Parts: sequence; C-alpha cells; structure tokens
Amino acid sequence: MNYQEILEKIKTKVEPIYYKEDLGVLNAEVKPSDIKKVISFLKDELKFDWLNFITAIDWPENQNIEIIYYLYSNITKDKVVIRVKLDRNNPTIDTITDIFKTAEWHERETAEMFGVKFLNHPYPKRLLTIDGMDAPLRKDFKCDDLKPLPKD
Repeated sequence: MNYQEILEKIKTKVEPIYYKEDLGVLNAEVKPSDIKKVISFLKDELKFDWLNFITAIDWPENQNIEIIYYLYSNITKDKVVIRVKLDRNNPTIDTITDIFKTAEWHERETAEMFGVKFLNHPYPKRLLTIDGMDAPLRKDFKCDDLKPLPKD
C-alpha cells in the first residue's frame, strides 16, 4: 500500500487532524480520544503488527507534548507514524497496552521522561530514573532540581 491508500482507510474510522507524507511514510495526527481506535484498526485491519516505538516531543512554546507512535507491517512492509498532541499541563492519554503488549515499556519510558500519564497502564512503575527526577526530557527540566541519592 502507498501512504495515500493507508490514509484513505484510516479516514473510514477517524478523521485525522493533520496528515502528510514524509519519505513515503504517512504521518497523521489524530485526537487523543481516537488513539485506541486508530491503533486497533492499524493492527487488526491493516496488519501493522509491530509497534516499533512510542516517544514524545515537548513543545513548550505551543503548550503541548506530542506523542508519536511508529508502526510497521511485517506483511506489507509499510510504515506509519501516528501523532497525538496533549496539553502540556496535563498530558494524559489512554494506554494501548491492551492492543500491543510491548507498549508497556514504551509508555513507561515516555511517562518517566516526559511526565505523560497513560490511563489504565497495567504497571506504571519507573524504569530509568530515581524518585524526584520527573520529566528530564522536558525542555524546562533543570538538573539542579535533582535530589541527592540516599547513602544507604
């Protein structure tokens, strides 16, 4: 499938806010409330069977955090990028761990690094940082906010 065919099929389920083609890959932005619907559709109907990664970009000048889902189909060899913009002051979105089990680690890392809350995540424990080190990949994070590790 080419990106236009993928886009037309996505449009049968949700209306993207914005979309573009970038090097043959569809990049589509959807509403946060549509994320589960579009990810399920991509996996179940269009055979995007591999969640390559989830990450985020902090846009303080726009007061949002953009969550990026990168999916790949081992069957058709197609790629698609789904983007969701969240309010920077309360970045909250539904988990997709019930669709892709591997999302569990990707969401935990994104939650820890950017302060995003994934609703109904099965195990929202920290992976990489210590308590008190919140959202170190946000652009307004300051290293002097860190607390020393306990000696014991």
